[in-house]
Amino acid sequence: MAERNLHIITNGGIRTRALCANLVDQIRRRGQLSGEELTEFAGRALDGYTKDLIEELLPEHPSGQGLNAASVRSQFHEGLDRAGAALREVLRESNYRHAVAQVLQRKMFEAEGTLRQALKARALEHRSAATVY
Repeated sequence: MAERNLHIITNGGIRTRALCANLVDQIRRRGQLSGEELTEFAGRALDGYTKDLIEELLPEHPSGQGLNAASVRSQFHEGLDRAGAALREVLRESNYRHAVAQVLQRKMFEAEGTLRQALKARALEHRSAATVY
């Protein structure tokens, strides 16, 4: 089981770097927006990144035993950290960086709650499947 989890996380690491690069490109291309538009766009983009990251780390139909929640959390936080650092760099010169940073911080906090809910749902699914067999 541990080997399978490591394989998923390793493959997910490659994919999460690509997701992060896509998020940064989206924000970079929108640099000429007003403060309100950029803040709203960055928040939506981070929401999409978070959703994709969770889907990557928690596949819809896992085979075998359940995923290691601690490893998933670690990879998720690593992905959020990577995205946060990259976004800070992209927005470093923006006049709106503080407003955008506040929204992104709130979205990251919400993302942690979304991950907790997804892990809880996955654990319940795993327990239900285990009792059926």
